[in-house]
Amino acid sequence: MNYIAYNSKTFRNTIYYNKLPQTEKDSFNILSFIFHFKINNYIIENLIDWENIPDDPIYRLLFPRKEMLNKADYDRIKMLVSLGMGQKELQPFIDDIRKRASPELKQTEHNFVVSDTGMHKGMYRNFETIINLCPEPMVKTCHAYCSYCFRWVMFNSKDIQQMSSYTNPDEPVEYIRNHKEIKDVLFTGADLMTLNTKTIKRYIEPILDIDSVEVIRVGSKSLAWWPHRFVTDKDADELLDMFRYIRNRGKHVNFCAHFTHPNELNSDIVKEAVKRIQDTGAVIRCQGPVVEGINNSAETWSTMWSKQINMGMIPYYMFIEADHNKESCFRIPLAESLKIFQEAQKLTTGLARTVRGPVFINDINRVLLDGTTVVDNKKYFVLKCLQSAPGTDHEGRIKLIPYDEKSKITDNLYNLFSSNNTE
Repeated sequence: MNYIAYNSKTFRNTIYYNKLPQTEKDSFNILSFIFHFKINNYIIENLIDWENIPDDPIYRLLFPRKEMLNKADYDRIKMLVSLGMGQKELQPFIDDIRKRASPELKQTEHNFVVSDTGMHKGMYRNFETIINLCPEPMVKTCHAYCSYCFRWVMFNSKDIQQMSSYTNPDEPVEYIRNHKEIKDVLFTGADLMTLNTKTIKRYIEPILDIDSVEVIRVGSKSLAWWPHRFVTDKDADELLDMFRYIRNRGKHVNFCAHFTHPNELNSDIVKEAVKRIQDTGAVIRCQGPVVEGINNSAETWSTMWSKQINMGMIPYYMFIEADHNKESCFRIPLAESLKIFQEAQKLTTGLARTVRGPVFINDINRVLLDGTTVVDNKKYFVLKCLQSAPGTDHEGRIKLIPYDEKSKITDNLYNLFSSNNTE
């Protein structure tokens, strides 16, 4: 299968657009003015049940929904479109809504890498032993765009792309060599696997010469959205040989696969891709957020973990959705997230105890929602800091916040764990 991508305009020319109910067509036509949309032929031909629209989980995962905008903005755009306004006339309104809908990334000043020569673009440190690297082409695109992902602001912004990435493969080397506490290098941004293998290797090669680096991490949604990358793409074998090469250089290869629903694991091509990656010596660990209307049930997560284990992958993290959407339409209440996680583990083999969750990812601290407790007849959520930013001593701390069955928020996790209070 050759990869064919569709944006909002070209998707309208497919037979699948005509399978949408009229209400979904109307919503898609309006929302695609605001949010970037991308899908591909593998997904629309294999992963979406077009007879189950709008309830199909993969459809809901990829197509923008009305709830992503506040009602006033949605109704305003809908009215202007109904009056016959085109892209040019709508652009001032689109820009205004996008500006207000753009995600708020908290505590980012702690992430930037700064040395004597200034700030290093495309290098970010969330945690003491890990550095995130974003080579220039990586922040541009993925094989398809998840509706909940906050990175949508990058995809059509050259300014953000240039500010968030580096072009010289040797750029990170000196900094990492001078910080021997960094053991893991994570290549992230959008998706590394959208690049050709020669480009990927050009950026990874300099890192392999750093003795203190033990792990090369790759975060990718490609196993779900384009598993052919590892099987039939013209440089698939070369890519797998690169994984072997990294292993032969003495580094552990951690392929961090993003899966959001068990339906992403059903096709034969995914199973073949997983096996081919595993045959290189790379280890596949799986993570994903719990998302409203897509996977917010214990049965869904138990099924997904069971399939991952059966395929030899390691369930790694269940994340609490990052909540960068201003309308908070993807995040479910914290109490519901905790219940889903606990019930899902009960339904799954004991091997699923490798999963950490539910875990917050929207602050620089990585925080586990570890359970609930009662103190002085008051119920609290128990939060545990799993990892924290360089220069902080948050890791391992326990904090309590008041239990609220409907609450989706915790306020600022960085400030919470900087405090000496237990509540």
